[in-house]
Amino acid sequence: MSRRLMIALLSLGLAWSFAPRLALAQESHIAQAISHAREAVAAGRAGKPSALVLHATEAMHHATAAQQEQPNAEVKEAIARLKEGIRFGKKKRRAATTIVYRALQQLERAPQ
Repeated sequence: MSRRLMIALLSLGLAWSFAPRLALAQESHIAQAISHAREAVAAGRAGKPSALVLHATEAMHHATAAQQEQPNAEVKEAIARLKEGIRFGKKKRRAATTIVYRALQQLERAPQ
């Protein structure tokens, strides 16, 4: 076997051994949804409805992606609450913060 081929195969094997660890290093959609939902709640408590809507929308997108990967009742309900929170946030209603907070609690209960 030529030296170059041997080096290439060893490099490929080494890269293959690190691939699962790199995949685990990426944050799950649920974790990202939780992070954005927390930001949305903080924005709502600070009286910033536009930031609440922005982060709640991002949380909803990640929760939807997680739901498509692995359906879960908690995530499904959280998505419905996030949609409602976004609607209320666009109307600048204070209840939006509470609704998004409840969605956050459901996301935290969902398996990651």
